[in-house]
Amino acid sequence: MRMKKFIFIAAIAAMAISCAKTSERTPVRGQAIGFDTWTSNLTKSTHTPFATGATFDVFGYKYKEEGNVKTTVFEGEDVTLNSNGSWNYTEIRFWDRTTDSYTFFAISPAGITSSAPAQTGLFTTNDITFGGKNGDILVAKKKEIVKSNYGLTVDLDFVPQAALFDLYFKKAKNLKEAELTINSVTLKNIQTKGHLSVSEYDGTGKPVTAWTLAETPVTANFNNTHGINSVSVPVSIETGTEHGISNAEPLIDHLIVMPQALLASGQQLEINYTVNFSGESITHSRTIDLNKFDLTDMAGEGRNESDQNTAPFVEAWQPGKHYTYYLTINADIIVFNATISDWADANAFHYIIN
Repeated sequence: MRMKKFIFIAAIAAMAISCAKTSERTPVRGQAIGFDTWTSNLTKSTHTPFATGATFDVFGYKYKEEGNVKTTVFEGEDVTLNSNGSWNYTEIRFWDRTTDSYTFFAISPAGITSSAPAQTGLFTTNDITFGGKNGDILVAKKKEIVKSNYGLTVDLDFVPQAALFDLYFKKAKNLKEAELTINSVTLKNIQTKGHLSVSEYDGTGKPVTAWTLAETPVTANFNNTHGINSVSVPVSIETGTEHGISNAEPLIDHLIVMPQALLASGQQLEINYTVNFSGESITHSRTIDLNKFDLTDMAGEGRNESDQNTAPFVEAWQPGKHYTYYLTINADIIVFNATISDWADANAFHYIIN
């Protein structure tokens, strides 16, 4: 399911404008350029709407075919969600019906751009540091408004630019009669600082983006408490529970991460777990490279184990994607796998720990 975020700034009544203002701020039929508010599955938590005080910067220009003239209307204007649910900005602009169209761009949150050439929407942000629960960066699709739609609210369709990470664990068939407990879990050496660039907009208006690591790279470790939804450990799957994704338990829930390449001996998963069978317990600790998670869940499916932990691997976290990783613990081996999808959906990537 493609996730969308539609932002509309509430229509604002015509107000007196100083004669020193430029022409696009002069009332035309009393209609302000405004936007109303509707949100769906906002990336900040994937479950809740924007909070009061949320912001974005809007950029835009109007175009007149005669003379092929573009005039800047918005140049990084801060737009803020008020407690009454309306999105407001200062220095109100009004629709200019002598022009033929308007084009809008936007980025959220406000105040993060280091460069934004006028009339292009080609933003570059300052370095942004991700902390697991924050770092939710949104860039709107390019929005063009023709004259017949002047006076209507402007809907901005935002696209998430961070990546979303989930981690689950489950048992294989041969551990049905054992109790499996995860004692601790840590993501290690995760890149957390970099900047985002928008290079162009595709035919649908979607921004084409890329992340660049900070000049001095910064890494951090994350555990079960760092996702938007904190998870408590130790956590167990009891004796008698069947294997399979439907019985998987979360370990890291909705961790917002910076998109990045996953390198050998770089980003890693460290896990400590205990298997208790007929009163006997064995505890193991393992560290696995995150670039060794594959796209096929082999655990407990009766497939050849030599085919497990093989390509295709997850070699990078991409903007706007949701990554769900599964640890399948077998009596002999642990299977890890993962899936990739657009932000609102979840596929799975897997890996087996020997």
